[in-house]
Amino acid sequence: MVLNVAARRISPALALLLWCALGTVLAQLVLARAAPNPSGFSPIFWFLLTAYDTHGNVLLALIVLLAFATRRQAEALALVRFAAEHPWRVAAIVLPLLWLGAATACRGYPLSMDEYVAWFQAETLAAGKLDGQFPPDLMNELLPRFPPGFFFIASRPAGIITGTYTPGFALLVAPFAWFGVPWAANGLISALTLPAVHRLAHAVTGSREAGGWALLLTLASPVFIVSAFSYYAMPAHLLCNAVYALLLLSPTPARAALAGVVGSLALTLHNPAPHLLFAPAFVAWLLLRRAPLAVFAALAAGYLPLVALLGWGWQRHLAEVLAHTSAAAAQSAGTPVERMATGAAGALVPPSARIVDARIAGLSKVWTWGAAGLMVLAAQGAAAARTNPAVRALAAALAITFVAYFFVRFDQGHGWGFRYLHSAWFVLPVLAGLALARMDDAETRNLAGWAVVLSLVLANALRIAQADGFIAQHLAQVPPLARPADPARPEVIFVDPAAGAYVRDMLHNDPFLRGGRVVLYFDGPAAAAALMARRFPDYAKRAEGKWGEQWTR
Repeated sequence: MVLNVAARRISPALALLLWCALGTVLAQLVLARAAPNPSGFSPIFWFLLTAYDTHGNVLLALIVLLAFATRRQAEALALVRFAAEHPWRVAAIVLPLLWLGAATACRGYPLSMDEYVAWFQAETLAAGKLDGQFPPDLMNELLPRFPPGFFFIASRPAGIITGTYTPGFALLVAPFAWFGVPWAANGLISALTLPAVHRLAHAVTGSREAGGWALLLTLASPVFIVSAFSYYAMPAHLLCNAVYALLLLSPTPARAALAGVVGSLALTLHNPAPHLLFAPAFVAWLLLRRAPLAVFAALAAGYLPLVALLGWGWQRHLAEVLAHTSAAAAQSAGTPVERMATGAAGALVPPSARIVDARIAGLSKVWTWGAAGLMVLAAQGAAAARTNPAVRALAAALAITFVAYFFVRFDQGHGWGFRYLHSAWFVLPVLAGLALARMDDAETRNLAGWAVVLSLVLANALRIAQADGFIAQHLAQVPPLARPADPARPEVIFVDPAAGAYVRDMLHNDPFLRGGRVVLYFDGPAAAAALMARRFPDYAKRAEGKWGEQWTR
């Protein structure tokens, strides 16, 4: 009774502040526990978690305090009103800024192997080919040295190399690669996501204000901004799933068919898991609504063409590449269905203590990489509208995506924010927008408005600076790679994979060795000299270090 009376005496604005303080403390406890890496996280996941996320967590706490201090000032709500009424204008304003960040802070550089595969496939498709072509006698030095089929499939005798991921995302990037700006693709995809999130929130709530809040909370979340600078397929997964949900909220055969097309693209962007986990909640939504059979038939029909072409067809193509290697290799790889089943079986395991810790750490990343107060407001929105069937479907899709990854043996490795949840992450700003649009306490709305404005500027600035510094530090391990390739200055760079952290991920080559730079594995000075004498006799060594050697013509 005493607690209930005390709770009623706390203003909603103070309650929001206290909930955010509790979230800050919980996130910091997770980060403190991870500091000695007792769970054995992969080095990059552990480093990004412990080196940067405390800074983000503390900054978000300061932002909420500043917002609380200005809760009687309503000026920040003008930005919410503008976003509510002009989502496409906001997207147009943001787009060049996203492109600027991708080109400068992230240098247009595919940092992780997942990003490099997407870049490689896009450059290949932009050239009108399905596969890259390397000199057969250099395949051992040119290929990333990972287990066969892990990122690439190659026929060494034929010099053929191709990415293992389904090529939907690469097809989206390919037009930008053709114009020489592959880094611009995710910026456009992310800019288009803003009006999609606005429209979805509007459709769920009937409130344009909710759409404005959802848009701004998305834009104020560093995970959204920094992912837009990357070559990850996750921004495309996010947009596809948001549009898929929007189309099925008011299902007609035509909308269902279009949702199927969007869903089939999501299934074939790079791997099917993100959409396979998201879609069941909306199929259940249709069943519970007793949608006509024509809606289900149209949805299935929409899925078929791209799944057949980019899913099954791509697996058949990979089998042909393997057949170039040897009949035995092709036979051992099995049929497309067998390969996909083998890959899924290799990734799926019963939940272990290590993976539980990794998912809790991922949840802390949702907090520290989001706008200030995002998760608290999303929880309030879900609770306030728990009887709304659309809210239930969205919340279920988010929950299924999160829970399912407890059965995946990887901790996600590289990635900004919690990459495994990103395909359904947009549900959080939609639910938060719902909460704020229903809220009638002026001080709490002002607090949220200032939290959004401050996160938009300060939280994004911090995370962009961190990404910029990390990439600069990574490239500095091999100094010649820290500058762009110069087509007028041909060079060969040997990289020693033991020279630093994730240096083997830096073995990036154009799929047809265009552009003046060739990057090779360094197997020692004698091997490098012999290779250069045989293949590049007119080149001379210009630099060397623990990282390897640089030869130029």
